Amino acid sequence: MDNITLHILEGIYNHEEPKFYDFDIDKDTFGEIVEAMQHEGLISGAKISRVGLENRIAVVALQDVKIELKG
Repeated sequence: MDNITLHILEGIYNHEEPKFYDFDIDKDTFGEIVEAMQHEGLISGAKISRVGLENRIAVVALQDVKIELKG
């Protein structure tokens, strides 16, 4: 696990909603990390919305996210 993943998990554990600007990365990168975390079974409940022909990430919502056993 990389540092950003660990910090996202820590934020969720502390009942915070991590945002991309907390990590000095763009929204697309943050969304891809969150998608990977969900796909790997570390978290569940993340909502990611994509838009446009480039399928860019528009929204990453972690309000209802839960850490799973793997996380």
